[in-house]
Amino acid sequence: MRLKNWHVLCVSVLLVFTMAVTLGCAPEVDDEADTDPDEEPVDEPGEGGTLVLGQAEEADVLHPHRTAAIAANFVMAQMGDALLTRCPETGEIEPHLAEEYEVADDGKEVTFHLREDVTFHSGEPLDAHAYERTLSAVDKEGHGQGAARLGPLEDIHVEDDYTLTLTFSEPFGPLLLNLTSAGYQHAMDPTHLDEYGHDDYGRNPSSTGPWQFDDWMSGESITLTRYEDYAWAEYFYDNESAAYPDEIELRYIEEDSTRMAALEAGELDICSVSLADLDTFKDHPEFELVEYDREGNCSNLWFNHDQEPLDDVRLRRALAYGMNKEAIINAAIDGHGEPAHGILPPVMWGYYENIEDHAYTYQPDKAAELLDEAGWELPEGEDVREKDGETLSLTLMVTPDQEVMRTSEMLQAQYRELGVEIEIDTYEWGTLMEYLSEGRHDLSIVGYSSTDPDWLYQIFHSEEAGVGLNWAFVRDEEMDELVEGIRYTLDEEERREYAEEAQIRAIDNAHWAPIYRSDQYIAVHERVEGFDVNFRGTWLLHDVWLTE
Repeated sequence: MRLKNWHVLCVSVLLVFTMAVTLGCAPEVDDEADTDPDEEPVDEPGEGGTLVLGQAEEADVLHPHRTAAIAANFVMAQMGDALLTRCPETGEIEPHLAEEYEVADDGKEVTFHLREDVTFHSGEPLDAHAYERTLSAVDKEGHGQGAARLGPLEDIHVEDDYTLTLTFSEPFGPLLLNLTSAGYQHAMDPTHLDEYGHDDYGRNPSSTGPWQFDDWMSGESITLTRYEDYAWAEYFYDNESAAYPDEIELRYIEEDSTRMAALEAGELDICSVSLADLDTFKDHPEFELVEYDREGNCSNLWFNHDQEPLDDVRLRRALAYGMNKEAIINAAIDGHGEPAHGILPPVMWGYYENIEDHAYTYQPDKAAELLDEAGWELPEGEDVREKDGETLSLTLMVTPDQEVMRTSEMLQAQYRELGVEIEIDTYEWGTLMEYLSEGRHDLSIVGYSSTDPDWLYQIFHSEEAGVGLNWAFVRDEEMDELVEGIRYTLDEEERREYAEEAQIRAIDNAHWAPIYRSDQYIAVHERVEGFDVNFRGTWLLHDVWLTE
C-alpha cells in the first residue's frame, strides 16, 4: 500500500472532530452580567477534606506503558500531565506542558518546546531528558501498550533542556491526539525509575500532576495526596494552583449493589451509576445526575481466531446471528442502551454511518443453518451440537462485573438454544488481560473507550496479536492494509475511507460481535462543588472542592 504524505497536521487534526470548532474554548465576556448587590455571594472554594470516588474496577498497574486498563488510566490521569490537552467543549487540541510544537512538512518529525516551571512530585524538574527517558522505555520488553500509542517512533532527540524532537519512520495520524492523555502519556519521574525500576514503578509511580501517590490497599483503595507545589493546571480550569481537597481516595467496590448502597449512604462523593439503580438517583435530593456519551462500545464479544473452532468464520457469524441484543440490553442494563451495530461508536470521528446495513440482526434460523453448514450437527435428543465426536463447548472469560455477568448469562442462554455450550470463567481485570494476551480464551466480553479510529490498528493488526490489544488474534492481510492506512495517512478524507472499509470488513468477517452501547451517568453528592465532565465524559476534578 502506498501511504500518503502528511497535509498540515494542525489543520488535519482539528478537522477530525465532529463538533464545530467555531464553538471555541475561549471564555466569553458577558457585558450585561447581573451584578445585583442583593444577591447572596457565591461560596469561595475551600481547602481540605477527602474526595472519595467510587470505582467498580481496580487498576492493574500504574505504569503508563504497561497497561491498557481504563481504571489504571483514570488513576494515572490524576497523577500526571500531558504534553497537549483538549478543549473540554469541542475536543480541539491545545498546548499544555508543551507550550509550542512544530510539525515537519513531511509529518515525520515533531518538535515540542516544554514549560520550564514544572516539577515532579520528587521536586526534580521536568525537562526534555526526563521525557526522553519516559518515551524511550517503549522499546523495553512488556511495554507493548506504550509502543502502540507512539506508533512508528524511530528516534527521540533532546535539542536542549526544554526542547524535544520525535522522529517517525512514517507520518503517524493519531500522535497529537494520543499525546493529550495525561494517564497513558505522562512523564515518569526519573528518581522513581532509578529507585524502583520499571518492574516496580507501577506500584510506586510519580509524575507531575496535581495528585501524588500515597497508598495502595489491594482490593480496597488507592489514596492520592495533594501536590502542594502544583501550579500548571490545564488552561480551562479556574483553579491555577494546587488542588483544594487534601486527598483523593479511589475506593474499589466490585459489586454494583454494594457500591450503589455506599453511594446512597453518602460514603462516596462521585460515582458512576449502574443502570439498574438509575431510578434511585434520578430525583434524589442529595445528588446531581450527570449524563454523558462514551467514545466506545460498552460491550463487545471477542472471538479468538487462533482457537478451533472459532477459526471458522461460519461459526463466528452464527454466534453473531444468534445474539438477541435487545433482550441482552433489557436484562443486563434495564433497557438503558442501544444495540451496537459496528465496532466504532457513532460519536467517534470516522464512524461509518451505513454500518447497520452490514450488521448482524437476530436470526436464530440463519445461525443454525451456518452451524449445520460448518459441520456442527445437533444429534436427536441432545442439547449440544457435535462434530467428529467433539461437543461445541466454548469458554467465555470475563470480569465479575455485574453488568458483564448479566450479559454473559444472557449469551449463555441464547447460545444454548442453538446447541452451543458456554462455560463462563471470571477473573479480575489484570489476570483477564494476561490470559487474553496469552490466547487462553475462546470468547471474551470487553468494552473500550478511545478517541480515534486508530484503535482499529491496535485491536486488529496482525503484529498486535499476543503483544498488543489484538486479543481476537486476527491475522488478516487486507485488514492490516486498511488499519495501516488509518494510522499512517493524515489526509482526513483518506483516513475516513480506510476507517469505513475496516469497519465493514470487521463485521463481514465477524472479527468481533458488537453488543451494545449503554447510557452513562455519574452521581455527584451535594457536598461536591466545581465538578464537570468534558465532551467525552472525562471527569474534570481540578476545580472540585468540598463544602463539608
